[in-house]
Amino acid sequence: MIMKPFNLLLSLTLLSVPVTTLAEGGGGRVIARMQARRDESMARFLEREDAKAIVNAQEAAKTLSRAQASNSGQVERSVDQP
Repeated sequence: MIMKPFNLLLSLTLLSVPVTTLAEGGGGRVIARMQARRDESMARFLEREDAKAIVNAQEAAKTLSRAQASNSGQVERSVDQP
């Protein structure tokens, strides 16, 4: 009979620990770590010989897509929307 309130209290305590950690600046550390790893990854990518070709192809595809959208007069819609 005493175990249900104890389990509830334990669950609430364990679930609130990550929230308080993020509220106390843990979120900033996580974001900083993610940005540092993204920057490292981007630096490694740009060292590749074909990186410029990949970036140029992506930019050309975006430009083509925008041109087609402006010529068609239609509003871009997501797959989920009719």
